[in-house]
Amino acid sequence: MKYIFKKDINLGLIFIVLFVITLVGGFIKWIWLIFSGIFLISYIFLDKKRLRCPSCGGYENLDRLMYAQNHIFHCRHCGKKIEIR
Repeated sequence: MKYIFKKDINLGLIFIVLFVITLVGGFIKWIWLIFSGIFLISYIFLDKKRLRCPSCGGYENLDRLMYAQNHIFHCRHCGKKIEIR
């Protein structure tokens, strides 16, 4: 794999938003905390598998990857261009 898919970046953003919403809801009803944990674990697995630099496997945060969707972006670790498709 030489690139990162836009759908994976958008899915990561959806997981984070759902995590925050269910975490806030967890203060009202404790059952929402279970869903919050599920969304957090889902994001962590997505991040480990698909939201890494394709060349070196270095970590790039979600904010930088969202910026890279519309701009030229280089990895902070290896310096190679990250392609978003």
